[in-house]
Amino acid sequence: MPLIIIWVHVSFLYPGVSLIFINLSKDRSFNITLSNAKPGDAGKPNYEFVGKQNREEYHLRALTGDIKDDIVCLNDVPMVQTDSEDIPAMDPKLVDASTPISIAAQSIAYVTIRDFEAPACI
Repeated sequence: MPLIIIWVHVSFLYPGVSLIFINLSKDRSFNITLSNAKPGDAGKPNYEFVGKQNREEYHLRALTGDIKDDIVCLNDVPMVQTDSEDIPAMDPKLVDASTPISIAAQSIAYVTIRDFEAPACI
């Protein structure tokens, strides 16, 4: 049984979607491919989604892979204070929108696709 939870939020003012993936599996990663489906054909994409803009991804995971670890990594950067007591930059990873979204085991991913036009939300 897959152990992944997915939430999707659409923007009504501008094109775009935000997705949150929570992978509860201890040893299984997932590759998610997005597509648009026309209304009335649920589950039957009428064309493959290929965005023109890069999507923004934020991946959170434990530093050691142990979910009980005290240090979390954001896009593979440990979130620990610097010598000057600042936190590291929390920049998104920019990814080609036509590629699958990879969700590692025991991780959380937040993904924003600014030019994804979902027909159901228009």
